[in-house]
Amino acid sequence: MAKTFGFSDDELKLLLVAVRQMRRTFAAPRRKDPGLDAYAQLYDALFEKLHDMTGPLPDAVEDVLE
Repeated sequence: MAKTFGFSDDELKLLLVAVRQMRRTFAAPRRKDPGLDAYAQLYDALFEKLHDMTGPLPDAVEDVLE
């Protein structure tokens, strides 16, 4: 599916890791400021979509994403 959107498998994995990092960035501030929750939810949804697009990932990549 990644190729449908013009991404290589490696590029998609890099995007997944980048979105995961943004989710971590929002984790602490969203507890203090509920106004950030809407943005954090967008990153959560994007992470899930990208994760679904990548299909099965090697264990080493899954470990990095958690």
